[in-house]
Amino acid sequence: MRTIMLAAALAAPLGLLGCATGQPQPTYGEQVSSLTADCQARGGILTPIPGASTGRAATDYGCEIRGGQSGRIPGGR
Repeated sequence: MRTIMLAAALAAPLGLLGCATGQPQPTYGEQVSSLTADCQARGGILTPIPGASTGRAATDYGCEIRGGQSGRIPGGR
């Protein structure tokens, strides 16, 4: 039990240090714009994932790629 408490006490400041670096985090809209550009560069369309509402654009949206180069194996399921 003491080992767990000690580990938690030592890890907490390190976790907070990551938040205090002063690096601005991209907004949700900026994340969506970046994902849209990346998806379009691969020939896809960014589409919302039904029921996803996490606040993280990378989790809430997926890149849907249609066409002959979709990566599917012929006859495979």
